[in-house]
Amino acid sequence: MLWRIAWRNLWRHRGRTLIMASAVALSYALMLVSMGINDDAHGRMLREAARAAGGDILVHGTDYWDTRASDIVIAHADSVAARIARVAGVRAVVPRVLIGGLVGTATDTRPVLLQGIRPEHEIAMRDIAEDLKAGSFLAGERADPIVLGSRLVERLEAELGDRIILTATEPNGEVTRALFHLTGILETGTRQLDEVIGYTTLEAAQRAVAMPGMVTQIGLLTEADADVAEVAARVEEALAARDSLEVLAWQEAVPEMVGLVEIDDAFGYIYLIVIYAVVLFSITNTFLMAVMERVREFGLLNALGLTGARVGRLMLNESVLMTVLAMGLGLALGLAGHLAIAHWGISMASWGMEEVEVAGIDFSDMVMYSTINPLKWGIGSVVVALATIGSAVYPAWRASRLAPAEAMRFYE
Repeated sequence: MLWRIAWRNLWRHRGRTLIMASAVALSYALMLVSMGINDDAHGRMLREAARAAGGDILVHGTDYWDTRASDIVIAHADSVAARIARVAGVRAVVPRVLIGGLVGTATDTRPVLLQGIRPEHEIAMRDIAEDLKAGSFLAGERADPIVLGSRLVERLEAELGDRIILTATEPNGEVTRALFHLTGILETGTRQLDEVIGYTTLEAAQRAVAMPGMVTQIGLLTEADADVAEVAARVEEALAARDSLEVLAWQEAVPEMVGLVEIDDAFGYIYLIVIYAVVLFSITNTFLMAVMERVREFGLLNALGLTGARVGRLMLNESVLMTVLAMGLGLALGLAGHLAIAHWGISMASWGMEEVEVAGIDFSDMVMYSTINPLKWGIGSVVVALATIGSAVYPAWRASRLAPAEAMRFYE
């Protein structure tokens, strides 16, 4: 009986009901869409951070990540890589030689971060050849190929086939020079990266800085369902006999990106809390106004035998029905927004982030989509429902406290 009366009461004041329902529906839909975008964006940012670091797990000489010193290397790299590859949860092993030095031509000399890689291993993480602007990416018969960023090539005034001189430091501290030939030009889209990035083969890099059988870093990719921290612990255990090596999960290597995601998450929740606080105070105020407008109606219900407690329940029933109606509409809007963004995406460049880079991640190329996290959507929906219904508790209490005799004389 009370539910039927509550449903009719909602539509006796259609304008008020639609205003309250639309406020709840739009804010609920905004919450769902924001959660979907944030979850997808954060997932992409963390995956890109792991790729920029060099892998889900990094193995290198002790203190290398802090100092980047050229004399900290991994000796007997092939045996170390073979031992790591047998660890459960490791999907791929990617050895690298990292060289900080200078590259020069007859025109100019510029700093370079040269990576000696095996392309067939590196492709497990990312196909670097996708950024190729001209030439080929370490494919051919040359024993001394080098691929440089487009802006670095411009500064050197070099062309494909030109000789490039690398000046670097060997692990023993001796300064050495090595000859390379430019076989490819990369354009990553990030100005800073295109000014310093360079690639060559692992073997050519080892010859250039006298590192036979040695590498600077071994990057590891884990299985999709593996816990990175657990795999890192197993790798560390497998290498326990080698005191000169350290193992870092990517979160330890790029803590600034983890912190950025956590801060963004916190601000996102604060933003939603502020929106809902405004909406809920508005709903509470509207319900209170409804109580004042319906004093005589409540008095008549009291006179007909409806107790104060049942009058309060009637108000709560109205809020429950309004919440169900509003959240049904909000869910439909939220799913529509999710599907649209999941299909078309939102380019970060369109938000004015053409040249923004954090922890080696280029945001200008990133496109945000939407991902449904059922647990977060479920918890958020329950919180919204309880908060919206809770906004009617005080107005319902006020309605239940009205004295029948005074209420009947109201507006007379």
